[in-house]
Order: sequence, then structure tokens, then C-alpha cells
Amino acid sequence: MALRNLERQSVVHFAPTELRTERRGAKFVTRDVPAFPGYVFVQPSAASGGVRAVNSTRGITKLITLGQGPAIVPAGLIAALRIRFAPPDITPAPQFDQGDWVKILDGPFAEFVAQVEATPAAERVYLLIDLMGRATRVAVDARSLKREAS
Repeated sequence: MALRNLERQSVVHFAPTELRTERRGAKFVTRDVPAFPGYVFVQPSAASGGVRAVNSTRGITKLITLGQGPAIVPAGLIAALRIRFAPPDITPAPQFDQGDWVKILDGPFAEFVAQVEATPAAERVYLLIDLMGRATRVAVDARSLKREAS
């Protein structure tokens, strides 16, 4: 509600969010959640009513203050946060076929070469990895795989 009201007042604001994957029952759900729950960075201006207008905005509890005035966050820190929490480049997951040989690029099985067993979803791939002489099935994000030359 606070963000919506700040937009209506034309107040420059920044509420960084990040994608978080959580388990909900038997499924994994990826949601966009606030990086700093309950906090919004604002840049009040005289044209938008200044600090008083922001402090009295519906949904804003109070401004964080240092002494008598609002806390000032350095512009460099805000710029770094904007870069850190910029939306990721959404690249489509590569497609693999059953029987393809792939190399795992990251995670606990990084640098392992495995064979694709199944591709039930666009972003998940089931692989057969040779662990201690046994073929073990693991699920891996398709973006963390690279096709190996056969």
C-alpha cells in the first residue's frame, strides 16, 4: 500500500526485491519477495511535499531518523543496491533430449559429466550421474548445464 501511495504522490522510491524459491507442500514456488521487508528508500522533493508528505503517507509508519532529521543514505549505496537487485536477464533454459551428455557447471556436482534421463519441465532436467559405481538420479536446473561433445 505504501508503494502505491508513494507512486501517486510522485515520490522517487526504491524497494528492492529478489526472487526466492520456497517449498510449498510437494512443489517449489518462486516468488518475488522484498529484500528488506518493511523498508522503502525514498527521495522526497519539495515538489512532492518533502519529508512531511512522505511521513504522512498512508502505509508509512515512520521515517528512520538520526538526531532531528531523517537518515540520509549515501547515493553510492543506493546505486550499488540498484545494481545488486536489478532484475536478472531472463534467458530461456536450454533444451536437452534424453540421452544427451551434459556437464554440470555449478552446485554440489559441478564439473561432473552426466547423461540426461528426462526433461519433465522446461527448467528442470533429471540426470544420471555415476557416483561410486552406481547410476544416481539427480534433478538439476537446465541453466546450470552445458552440452558435452559426444
